[in-house]
Amino acid sequence: MKRRSNVISELVRQIILLGIASPEEIQGCTPEEVAEIQADAGVKLPAIYIDFLYAMGRGAGNFFKGSDMFYPSLLGLRKAAEELLSEEGASFSLPKDAFVFLMHQGYQFMFFRTIERNDDPPVYHYMEGEGVPRKISASFSQFLVESVRDQV
Repeated sequence: MKRRSNVISELVRQIILLGIASPEEIQGCTPEEVAEIQADAGVKLPAIYIDFLYAMGRGAGNFFKGSDMFYPSLLGLRKAAEELLSEEGASFSLPKDAFVFLMHQGYQFMFFRTIERNDDPPVYHYMEGEGVPRKISASFSQFLVESVRDQV
């Protein structure tokens, strides 16, 4: 089911308005790609994230350029995050319900938890050397809005 929340629609509008991406550079995922991401994740993804995938899951110009956040590079990010934790000997391990949606340069990643069935879950950030993740945003939509603001 292809839908778009008001938050995601406004985010797309802001990204274009601020020159972060042109309309042609904002590419959403197909229903088949969303299903592939869902299957790869092994968890039920929240509604806001699915809306994000449909709106810009394949890319959005300079938005998060240089980070693995878009299809198909987001496939397998959980495994990459687990390898980082293992190599570092971190005491923290990803909960089974965690979905890693972004990895940057192999030394940091972001995730949200899916067990609470929250349609717009809090976002956590882990950076190599910190040992434990920290909550960086109260919701995925807030994380996206703040990220657009930070990029300007």
